[in-house]
Amino acid sequence: MENPQYTYHSEINQESDVPWGISDVVFVYFCIFILSIIFVGTMLYANLDINRNIYSVVFQTLLSMSILVLVYAIVTKKYNIPFKDAFGISTSKMPGFVNRGILVTAIIIVTTTLIGLIFSQFLGVENQNPYMDMPQERFKWFTILAIFFAPIVEEIFFRGFMQPAIIKKTGVFWGILITALIFGISHTQYLDFGAAMVSVTAIGLILGITRHKTGSVMPGVFAHFFNNLLAVVYILT
Repeated sequence: MENPQYTYHSEINQESDVPWGISDVVFVYFCIFILSIIFVGTMLYANLDINRNIYSVVFQTLLSMSILVLVYAIVTKKYNIPFKDAFGISTSKMPGFVNRGILVTAIIIVTTTLIGLIFSQFLGVENQNPYMDMPQERFKWFTILAIFFAPIVEEIFFRGFMQPAIIKKTGVFWGILITALIFGISHTQYLDFGAAMVSVTAIGLILGITRHKTGSVMPGVFAHFFNNLLAVVYILT
């Protein structure tokens, strides 16, 4: 007889309704950690002469695809929930998702601009660019990942998968806040840049609230896409 705990019967209306938990999130992190060790170890052991930029792109792409596959397997195979239903994805609602994404992008821009002004006016920190010393070729590949991969992978994993699991244990406020903090820390390239780290954490909060209010990851995906695209254009100009 099938365990009813793993049978999908009705649409997920609240984030706390999801059947997966923090243990599933930890499992994904563990798998990614092991995959990273295997990938890096294989490259070092084989002593392959490969361009560092290509290596970085391959590595990041592998991790991104692995996260999506693991989340998909847990949601659809372990808990028998249709992927679209689990993350509030609906093709008929795409125009509304895009409009909300644009609105959230505007909120993000205003928020991060204010954070930058606070750091510069009150803390004497000049505008920080974590990518100013990155080689141009590597930055080109990085922009592809940031614009086309990050919005999908990060919104599904952090806001769609992790946030509901934490909310089940801590409640909405702490669930969104903790997820945003983990999201910020996960951007290790910002660890030495205070304003950038605060900004990316604030972005995580805004996207987390968006996910909670709309019941879908799609507005956040579009907002994340537009924000990263504008950030790249700003850096290049």
